[in-house]
Amino acid sequence: MGERISLKGVIQRLHHSLESFIHRNGDVVSDEISRRAFVNNAFDGALTILGILMGNLILGVIEPRVVISTGLSACLAMGMSGAFGRYLSERAERKRDLRQMEQYMFTDLSGSLLERESEKKVLSISLIDGLSPALAAAVPLLPFFLVQSAVIPVAIGVSASFLLDFFVLFILGVFLGRVSGENVLLHGLLVVGVGFTTSLIIFLSAFLFVAH
Repeated sequence: MGERISLKGVIQRLHHSLESFIHRNGDVVSDEISRRAFVNNAFDGALTILGILMGNLILGVIEPRVVISTGLSACLAMGMSGAFGRYLSERAERKRDLRQMEQYMFTDLSGSLLERESEKKVLSISLIDGLSPALAAAVPLLPFFLVQSAVIPVAIGVSASFLLDFFVLFILGVFLGRVSGENVLLHGLLVVGVGFTTSLIIFLSAFLFVAH
């Protein structure tokens, strides 16, 4: 009886381990992880540029070269941090899952199909994590390249940059609405509202700082 219970326990643990690994590495869940990484980091990128724009606007000095260099530096920092940070953490978690499976299956999974597929998913998620904030931050900077080239005046460049930033936020909201199966327009406006509220908080904080 004791041996039966022990064997049953081992089988249950193995089954649980396999389910856990599939849950973390299966295509469907992997897509969910990728979507969360994309939205969260793209949102960070858009709000970062929004903060840079508001900061320059409050100071009353809009220098295209400064905005571009600051924005691109932020894009690079967010992209590198997101990609490498996600890769290291995700790889560690999935390696732990593999090691647990090896203990339950009494076999070495090094170089196996499971390990190769796990590495591919870690890499794809890391790329999404790194590229999404950089791309979301780069879009609102495009008008300033036109300003720098004297194609459009500064006032139009600033307005276009704000519009593009809010457009990026709106698209992210629409994307979330489609994922959740809810009203896409409402979600788009909700995320834009978050961006507008952030701008207002930045403005009020700067105003109070200057007042004191």
